[in-house]
Amino acid sequence: MDNRSWWVLSPDPPEHRLPEDLRGRDGFDGRDCGWVNQMRPFVRHFSRPGQTVFDPFCGFGTTLLAAALEGRAGCGVEIDPDRAALAGERLRRHGVDAPIAIGSLPQAAIPRAIDLCLTSVPYFGCRWPQANADDSPRNRDQLYLERDYAAYLERLRDIFHAVRAALPDGGYCIAMAENLVVEGRMLPLAWDLGRVLGAMFVAREERLLCYERDVAPLPAGASASNRSHEYALVMQKIAETICLRSTIDELRAMREAGFAFDLYGSFAHWLAHDGDPPARRPGDADLQLPDDEDRFNALLHWLHERHYELSLWGEPVLPPVRIDRLRAHWYLRAQRRDRLGRLVRLDLSLAGQPEVERA
Repeated sequence: MDNRSWWVLSPDPPEHRLPEDLRGRDGFDGRDCGWVNQMRPFVRHFSRPGQTVFDPFCGFGTTLLAAALEGRAGCGVEIDPDRAALAGERLRRHGVDAPIAIGSLPQAAIPRAIDLCLTSVPYFGCRWPQANADDSPRNRDQLYLERDYAAYLERLRDIFHAVRAALPDGGYCIAMAENLVVEGRMLPLAWDLGRVLGAMFVAREERLLCYERDVAPLPAGASASNRSHEYALVMQKIAETICLRSTIDELRAMREAGFAFDLYGSFAHWLAHDGDPPARRPGDADLQLPDDEDRFNALLHWLHERHYELSLWGEPVLPPVRIDRLRAHWYLRAQRRDRLGRLVRLDLSLAGQPEVERA
């Protein structure tokens, strides 16, 4: 992989394509099967020989085949048993042994320890074959069948939280998606997915993947395109550190505005050792607040006016927030980044709640 931010993909050679007999046994005629050539550069660049590449939306095993061709192990999760069987047969024809668990994260177990997550997300608004569109366990959690976009994004958030928990520190999660046009309206799936992933990973880069498409004249004023690109969002699991000076300034402003809180955790530890601070800089400031819903929401309004992003486990929220909802999620995150890239991240919990691991 070179440093180009975009490239035009080359179709797979015949030996790496989904075999026609397997394609014919799929209810979608294999039309959403990805390209091995699309995945191989990412496998090669973001993992090492012998490591394990994981795909939470395994489909026809394209990512796992790409991993094997690059000297890596592979494993996956696939909710549709028929597709999992087709993927297993496809891989066996190439002499590849890669376990595929049936189900969906976070309920399904990832088959083995993983080093890289590489996937293409199932697209919203795709019509799953009616023969399978019942309420059986195999379809109940099928992302293709989500009835609304917000629920679809929430499911993606849950799935990638499980991926993050399984990745080692420093490991990459690379997800591919395109913005969609549904009933004449563009849904910014790639950008929304970037926001979802950015709440739990550090966004490193993007790659624009282009496909050859036929070009036709467009009538004046028409907005349709041939939709010939998608985004590869490159995310990394690392402990992002905050700007210590900016955080101190914000906490001072908070106290001056009349908000009471107690500091604990890594930031409090860093302050206590100001003369000889720990080598690892804190990734957030943990605040315990009085168990008072009115004062809690007054603080949220104050933070919102200062342009903080508020979220509960990656889900954006706006004040007011019910105190029982905060208790259910353990903490609320407030963060903002200034024009110089300096990050302030505050994790707000109620006095008396146990400490929890931060995402």
